[in-house]
Amino acid sequence: MAPDPPPEYGPGFLTWLRETTEAAWANVEEPSLDDFRSAGFIGATWRRGTRWTGPLDDETITQLERRFGVHFPPDYRLLLQTLHSTTPWRRGAHDGTVDLVEYRAPGFYDWLHEGTCIRARMQAVADRSEFAEELDLHYGGRRWLEGGPSPQLLPIYAHRYVVDDDSQWVLSIVGGDAIVYGENLRAYLLAELDDVLKASEDRP
Repeated sequence: MAPDPPPEYGPGFLTWLRETTEAAWANVEEPSLDDFRSAGFIGATWRRGTRWTGPLDDETITQLERRFGVHFPPDYRLLLQTLHSTTPWRRGAHDGTVDLVEYRAPGFYDWLHEGTCIRARMQAVADRSEFAEELDLHYGGRRWLEGGPSPQLLPIYAHRYVVDDDSQWVLSIVGGDAIVYGENLRAYLLAELDDVLKASEDRP
């Protein structure tokens, strides 16, 4: 059984996260297309042997900020310095014309090699008006309304975004639907990787 996570976000927590998730990924079962079909499951799953690719050094991270025109907030910068991204891409299935079709999807984004995916995700939330009123209504903060200050949204995984402001939020945004998926990066990582962490707890 894996030890409990450190109570505070920092290098110790991220090291624990690397060790715990990689131990679980080393033994994860990879479903076949028939398994997806039988389960009626649409989506992507982790691959056996998935690992974190980090660390990135400070110079590389600064170069990435210039390349993408972004600023990485301190907590996300620490994640890049420690873990960065996952490899290989996840494997999944979605509806085809007649049957399920297999596909690949990135895990935690690789800012060095997955620029096309990252830019597409940034473009998907370029029009803040689609979700700004919903965020303001449910979570407060006039900064999300049109004409107000506009925090950067940094893709981290799928349609999840780290907010570059003092809120420390991680948002999940699909079209006009937006929720706070994690009140800070630690809470987000524990929620996003909950199934992986539970698998690690089940190990003898």
